[in-house]
Amino acid sequence: MAKNILIVTGSVRKIGNSAILANAFIKGARQKGNAIQKVEATNRNFSPFRDKENAWRKGKPSLIEDDFNVLAPYLHVSDVLVLCSPVYFGGFSAAIKLFIDNLYAYIVPHRKRNLKFSKAVLLAVARDNDDDTFVGITHEFKQLVKQLEIPEFEILTVPGVHERGDIDDNEALAKAKALGQSIE
Repeated sequence: MAKNILIVTGSVRKIGNSAILANAFIKGARQKGNAIQKVEATNRNFSPFRDKENAWRKGKPSLIEDDFNVLAPYLHVSDVLVLCSPVYFGGFSAAIKLFIDNLYAYIVPHRKRNLKFSKAVLLAVARDNDDDTFVGITHEFKQLVKQLEIPEFEILTVPGVHERGDIDDNEALAKAKALGQSIE
């Protein structure tokens, strides 16, 4: 059965390496009939999450009227969450970090809605080839999966891609497409 997939990208480059990786995943997922909602976090106005006691007070996850509240209906119907980010100083891009922090509204005891993600996927690219390049971002991703109680997750990391197009001939594109195709 087709799934609703929410994919949040976090690169400032529209056709950068992480965007190309995300598009490979999307191509595979669409081939299996899945519905895709792609959100370019860098083009959204996400505010820092504040005041957890007042989350949902107005019936929305945040008191602040920003794009996270606009995105909330897509969160509520999505089966799969995909985060695609370049690695900056070991972690997510700032735009995706703001998105992630706002998900805190869905773990407060007085939340009005639960998320129904059955799977989460991390797609991450980095210029470095060091063994510890992805330690921070994968740890944060696993903590997110744990806190949101998402039962299944996949991680695809691509080291050594920095300049625009470095990923073009990388086997990771085929892996991302196959990962998208695996969601049914």
